Amino acid sequence: MLFRFALLLTVVCASSASAADATAKRVIVIAHRGAHGEAPENSLAAMRKAAELTCDYVEVDVRTTRDHELVLMHDGSVDRTTTGKGRIEDMTLAEIRELHFKRGQPNEKVPTFDEALAVCKGRIKVYIDHKNAAVADVLAAVERHKMLADVVVYGSVKTLREYKRLKPKVWIMPPHPGDAEEIRKLVADLKPETLDGNIVEWKPEHVKAAHEAGAQVWVDNPGIYDTESGVRKAIELGVDAIQTDHPERLIELLRSQKAR
Repeated sequence: MLFRFALLLTVVCASSASAADATAKRVIVIAHRGAHGEAPENSLAAMRKAAELTCDYVEVDVRTTRDHELVLMHDGSVDRTTTGKGRIEDMTLAEIRELHFKRGQPNEKVPTFDEALAVCKGRIKVYIDHKNAAVADVLAAVERHKMLADVVVYGSVKTLREYKRLKPKVWIMPPHPGDAEEIRKLVADLKPETLDGNIVEWKPEHVKAAHEAGAQVWVDNPGIYDTESGVRKAIELGVDAIQTDHPERLIELLRSQKAR
């Protein structure tokens, strides 16, 4: 009887350890510019779809208009993705509102940052790619929506210093700085919660250095790396998050690898 109890206890403990391991291996999924397979990139529809797919974060690009309004647009101009032409910084919000995305629903317009936060709140966290916006304006919008704990900001080291100066609790994410020693120095100096970078930049010793210094590792899997082999490589490296243009496929691959 005692033997059976001991055996049962061993099995239970092993199962608990396996469950803990599975939880530890869970990889964060970031929808790059939203789930834009069918919806326009950086659109509210793409954000809603990313949330529907159970992505953890949606990546958005924040820029400032001529009249100091925050809008979402990856490029410096509206030419590629909308029916108009011109640079964001030279246009007013009203002028941008006259445009439509070339893809998606005919009435789908370029969203403001406030609109994006309103759609994402309580549904999905936000990865802010800081373009040319004023740091104080971005933080003010985040705080209006009470989402400081639900965003992470990517940008230059100089820009991220300003974020930390104004709001020490905001999560920041600088780009991969180089080798393992540079990673250790950057984390000690800037104290970012996570580091970013193309998956080809990351080597096992880099991931180890970041983790030992106290920072997570979030990688971008662009183009030819946004595949099953790219996902396997990311998992083998031990990264904490993967940014993808194909979130639905990534989630399926992670589940098949017991990383989701």
